[in-house]
Amino acid sequence: MLGRHDSEIGELLRFAAAMVPPEVRSTDLLDYLELEEWELALQLLGEFDGHTWQTPRYWALLAEAAAETDQDDAWFQWRCVESIQGVLRVELTLAVDAEPLQARGERPMWDVTGKHQRAAALWIESKPVLGPGERATARLRPFVPPAWAHLIRGDVIALLGGSPGTAKIIEKVPPRP
Repeated sequence: MLGRHDSEIGELLRFAAAMVPPEVRSTDLLDYLELEEWELALQLLGEFDGHTWQTPRYWALLAEAAAETDQDDAWFQWRCVESIQGVLRVELTLAVDAEPLQARGERPMWDVTGKHQRAAALWIESKPVLGPGERATARLRPFVPPAWAHLIRGDVIALLGGSPGTAKIIEKVPPRP
C-alpha cells in the first residue's frame, strides 16, 4: 500500500496543491496534507471547480498520486485531456427503448450537424449505468474536437446506435490556446 511511497505521494499532492489559487484552496486541504491523509487530499484536489487554472500538469499529478495510492486514476486522466481539449457537458436523455448505457468506456456516435456522425467518448457523471428513458449529466470527449466547434450551449445533438437519445449542451469550455 502506501509505506515506502508515502513521501513521493505527499510531494505529488503538495505540488498539485501549490497550483490551486489561494482564494480556492481550503484549510481542509492543508490539514489533510499536514496529517498525511493522502486519499482525502486527493479527493479534495479532484473536486475543485474552475477550468482556467487547472492545467494538464495539475491533473497529471493527481493521476499519478491516484495510481500510487492504488486508486482509480481514470477521472484525473479524463480531466487532464479536458484541460487541453476543453469541456463539453450535456444533459443526456436515453430513449425509452434504448439499451442501458455504461457510464464509462463508451464511445458512441453522435449526429452533430444533421448529416455528419462523429464519435466521442462518454462519461456519465452521476450513475454507473443510464437506463432506458433516464436522464443524467454527462461529459463528452470528441475524437475530432474541431468537428464539434460549432456547437453552443443550448444546442441538441442526437445519440445514435443501440442506445439512442438526445443530449442538450449545458456547458462548453473552449480548448486552451
